[in-house]
Amino acid sequence: MKRPTLVLIAMLALIASLGLAPEAALAQDGAQTGQQEGGSPFGIGVQSSWPAYGLSGIYDANERMTAQLVLGALGTVTTISGRLLYHFKRLEKYNWYGFGTVGMWRHSFRLAGIDDSETAVAFGGGAGIELDWRRIIESDGGEFPPLYSTIDIGLTATTGFDHYSWSALTWGIGLHYRF
Repeated sequence: MKRPTLVLIAMLALIASLGLAPEAALAQDGAQTGQQEGGSPFGIGVQSSWPAYGLSGIYDANERMTAQLVLGALGTVTTISGRLLYHFKRLEKYNWYGFGTVGMWRHSFRLAGIDDSETAVAFGGGAGIELDWRRIIESDGGEFPPLYSTIDIGLTATTGFDHYSWSALTWGIGLHYRF
């Protein structure tokens, strides 16, 4: 197994063991998650928050933690990334959160008739807000579908590309349907 793959697996395991531990959940008064409302803790949608972009699945592990898997295969960059969102405070119509992300990037390119590709680990972190459109549009949570948007800003870096590595201030958006 290549070293970047081992690093990715180790980082995802560490994030999961620290973030998804039951002891990390602290009760919050006020807001309800989809899970507390009798819904499922799962959701599906799209996420664009470099380095994680593409189809996205989310899982509310507890009141404070949401795990997210993002699979992207658009254009010359293919990614598989994991994000862990820590909700600082859940309110009725929106939630503030911090996040960490780690993933694998595969950059394929063709230059002067030569096909090449390289793979690297990418990681980042930041903060954002999650909007509950059902509660924003209908205060009683009526007939509107359970759609949630995220808007975030953070720092991202890649390591291990053969020809370059970079870091940047990035922003992201997402839209998810919660079951």
